Amino acid sequence: MNGLKGRRELKHAITKADCHLLRNNLQNFMTLDPHGQDGKYLIRSVYFDNFDNKILRQKTEGFYHRDKFRARLYDHNTDFINLEKKSKRNNLTYKQKCRLSAAEYERIRSGDIDWMSSDSRSILRDLYVQMTLFQIKPTTVVDYEREVLREYLYRICI
Repeated sequence: MNGLKGRRELKHAITKADCHLLRNNLQNFMTLDPHGQDGKYLIRSVYFDNFDNKILRQKTEGFYHRDKFRARLYDHNTDFINLEKKSKRNNLTYKQKCRLSAAEYERIRSGDIDWMSSDSRSILRDLYVQMTLFQIKPTTVVDYEREVLREYLYRICI
């Protein structure tokens, strides 16, 4: 993917009790991220899809070659919005992102997208193509709190 470094993502659901135990065990090796409030961030993601849920279906059906777009902001700060493109190629995940102003996001949200076709940011041009060909648009808002731990003395290898 044009020089991008892919990574493997393994996601696991855990109970609140397991989360509590894991957090207590990791505190000996890691510290809370000082940029968050008590190491936590509020995250809002707006995912793009079409009327037929094309992107969601590709994920649930296990497609090995798929792309998804989302706009993301942290702690409700509209001064810092990222447009992200996550791509799956076989078992590797690639992520690209660019900054987006609140005004640009609002234009995209309202369907005013022609300006994106000639923007210098390749992710915006890619999103424009997807919005034009497959009629994807902002469809789903997901809010959650993320707790971030940072490595303290050394990396834990499992």
